[in-house]
Amino acid sequence: MDFYILKKQEKLVAIPADEQNCKQYLDEGYFYVDKIAACNEKSALKRQQAKQNRFFKTPTLLFLLVLPIIIFASLQITR
Repeated sequence: MDFYILKKQEKLVAIPADEQNCKQYLDEGYFYVDKIAACNEKSALKRQQAKQNRFFKTPTLLFLLVLPIIIFASLQITR
């Protein structure tokens, strides 16, 4: 089943993917975030949070891998 993930301030809500229902939430001030396939609302929210964590985790790991190389190169140049 598909769910729309909507956000109002810091509150995330998962609702069944129904355009009428979504329009009501949008009129109440919610914003569309994503469409997720899941078995229930709780798992849809968990999948969305995992997706967000992955988005921030990858650049951080790449930076941490490159940082020693940058430090080593800068030390070699300054000698």
